[in-house]
Amino acid sequence: MAGKKVILAIDDNVQQLKEFNVILSHRYDLRVVKSAAEALSFLNQNKVDIILLDIEMPNISGFEFLKDIRKIPSYIDVPIIIVSGNTGQDFFDKARNSSAADVLTKPVVRDVLIETIEKYIP
Repeated sequence: MAGKKVILAIDDNVQQLKEFNVILSHRYDLRVVKSAAEALSFLNQNKVDIILLDIEMPNISGFEFLKDIRKIPSYIDVPIIIVSGNTGQDFFDKARNSSAADVLTKPVVRDVLIETIEKYIP
């Protein structure tokens, strides 16, 4: 898909990935994976413009993924948007103090998601 910005969505919830597909696939080259381990494998062989990241996933949490991905030189500055169903204050404090560019809550509002992505990859 030449010319389209590449977005990687990482979420263990298949329904959420389908929702991202409906919202984003017409405008971006959307790639989806169901775990942080899959994402790291994908990113070792592919370049993306932005990452949408769920936090609560099995095996490797989103916060662990953030630490791991920032160790890869080509991904130090890639914007990562946390998309989570967690709305607790401790979570928001941790998310805001992480290396993520932004935080959105689920259920994702279409216009807010697109507006947030466009802040980082116009």
